[in-house]
Amino acid sequence: MALPPGGIKRSSGVIWEGESQYSYVRVVQYDDGSRALQENEGIADQSLWYPHSVLTGGYWDQFELLPRLLVRPLRNVLILGNAGGTVSRALNHFYPLAHVDGVELDPLVTSVGRRFFGLRTTQNMRTVTADARVFLETTRRRYDLIVVDAYRQPYIPFQLATQEFFRLVSDHLTAEGLVALNVAAIPRDHRLAEEVGTTLASVFPQVWRWTALRFSDVLFAFRSSRSRTDLVRRAQLVPLPLRPLVPLFRSELTQIHPHGAAWTDDRAPVEWTTDRLLVEQIARGQGLDEQPLPTQP
Repeated sequence: MALPPGGIKRSSGVIWEGESQYSYVRVVQYDDGSRALQENEGIADQSLWYPHSVLTGGYWDQFELLPRLLVRPLRNVLILGNAGGTVSRALNHFYPLAHVDGVELDPLVTSVGRRFFGLRTTQNMRTVTADARVFLETTRRRYDLIVVDAYRQPYIPFQLATQEFFRLVSDHLTAEGLVALNVAAIPRDHRLAEEVGTTLASVFPQVWRWTALRFSDVLFAFRSSRSRTDLVRRAQLVPLPLRPLVPLFRSELTQIHPHGAAWTDDRAPVEWTTDRLLVEQIARGQGLDEQPLPTQP
């Protein structure tokens, strides 16, 4: 009670802050008018918003290319970890006929998304307050695209990276459906993506890794096998604002070949693997600064 208003964690650029039962949440506004949604220590942005662009230059933009890889037009999307709505806002712009279910655990984060990140104006969207895995266990809906972004970077909740979880995801995809997720990495070390990819490969026939950023890998998998040639060809059909991503997709797309045992609900050493990545990066005296994608406004 003795704290002055807006003084939970004083730092420059903070235009709103609050606490929920899950985390400390703040909104930071930069000189160019963009806003970032950050949680707890603010190591990574959970959402990013620009006043005149749905693209951000962050990993969220990579998800916008993936619907063009589908055999049929995108109709139904599920986002597990909707946060402030960065992905859903852009999907609504580039694929306006698609319906999006955005699942977010923290209702405070959803309210912040509506107030500061354009979530209120996103069309063809339903927001749901629920745990990602519980939602999948209680819905009968099937989706063309399921985006898993419920991670508090750099950590992944173990229950969203196991064989049992990915089986649940597969059960809620259409026949030609696609699942995509963002996984932390460091330059020249993709062991976390390899571990998660191995687990994905225990459920899906193929797993692809798209490394477009230094500290992030996007993994995706279809319910049926696809050739690399076909994926690259389809990627070239993206809307014009997304075309700067195509050369990165063509050059950095690789197939993950499983090795070792898949992670299960009984054994998923996510924190251990992630901590080793971070400690080794710091021990080399290197920081965690990221370079933006060519889609940055």
